[in-house]
Amino acid sequence: MIDYFSPLFLGFLLAAVGITLPGMVNMTSVSVSIKQGMSAGLRYSAGAATTIFLQAFIAVAFAGYLSRHPEIFTYIRAASVAIFLALAGFFFYQALSSKEVKPSERKGRPYLLGVAVAGMNALNIPYFFTMGTVLKAEGLIGLEPPLHLFFVSGITLGAFTLLAAYARFAQFILKRANYFARNLNYFLSGLFLVLAVVQGVQLYRG
Repeated sequence: MIDYFSPLFLGFLLAAVGITLPGMVNMTSVSVSIKQGMSAGLRYSAGAATTIFLQAFIAVAFAGYLSRHPEIFTYIRAASVAIFLALAGFFFYQALSSKEVKPSERKGRPYLLGVAVAGMNALNIPYFFTMGTVLKAEGLIGLEPPLHLFFVSGITLGAFTLLAAYARFAQFILKRANYFARNLNYFLSGLFLVLAVVQGVQLYRG
């Protein structure tokens, strides 16, 4: 029996982890909600989710190619160790620096603003690509049609849900954004370090 739930759920979870940390995309959702209201915040979230859908689809298209060439997964594992270590170091540095998180100052219609701001995040495609290929290599999900659409849909739904939550709790989040950012940076640093170790062990055993 084909498992449609796993790619949907894990896609949702990946997007949730990637968007939970206060950054330009989600803090702009807070800004739009405060200045223009909850409805505008939801339109912004929908616009950002649209771009993230396209980014995830591109990432999964590359992962789908790899699923037809499983011998390449060995090199992906090696690359993922380096990527996860780099991400762990990046988030640890962010936690130590504790820089203030600021929203984008761009103006415009909320939906189009969401499309544009999310498009400025260059990390989404490599993030979804790396995580998708690792999950595929571990046998946790399939990325062949139509499973790849469930994975991408999960990512899109997760992105919209988290951004909508930022819009809904805008005032609360704005007051505590830097506290959340610092502690979540430590958490994400540890998470990616663990992932690097796990992939390194798998690579060594393979």
